[in-house]
Amino acid sequence: MDKNSTPLSATDLFNEGLRCFNKPDGIGAVRAFEAVIKINPAYRHEDGDNPYFYLGKISEIEGRIDDAIMLYSSALTIDPYDEESLIGRGSCYTVKKNHEVAVVDFKKVLDIPPESRNAPLQHVLYAIAENYRQQKDFSKALHWGEKALSKDPNNDRHQQLVDEVKKQTRDIP
Repeated sequence: MDKNSTPLSATDLFNEGLRCFNKPDGIGAVRAFEAVIKINPAYRHEDGDNPYFYLGKISEIEGRIDDAIMLYSSALTIDPYDEESLIGRGSCYTVKKNHEVAVVDFKKVLDIPPESRNAPLQHVLYAIAENYRQQKDFSKALHWGEKALSKDPNNDRHQQLVDEVKKQTRDIP
């Protein structure tokens, strides 16, 4: 940018961040989204997105899970029902084996009205079931797994979880 040009607005920088994110050009996206935050830490794009979500997604993709959790949490301070940030943070907590907190995030997604929710219901239900399975809370895993399977009866992954949990409950003395 030369000295005579006008500085970019937060919206311009956010749009540049999106363009870079979708390229993919992670370095350019990070640079643009961080510039947005510097201008306005509470920035929300007209579509409701905020730069913290994208920075969290980039961190998650790069395997920087603790950073991703922090950035998703920042996004959730701007919008406590930011569906993508709840799912992203819940997924990161699952990776970190913090299953109780992951379940809280995934259940919060279920609080979003169905007409406003983008994630397929059966996938959120499966994520809850899987976290309970990993905690060895097989009764809750079965409950949520069967709910996921009822929404998508031909889903092999959901069926496999339900079958595995049923086997686990039979094997418990």
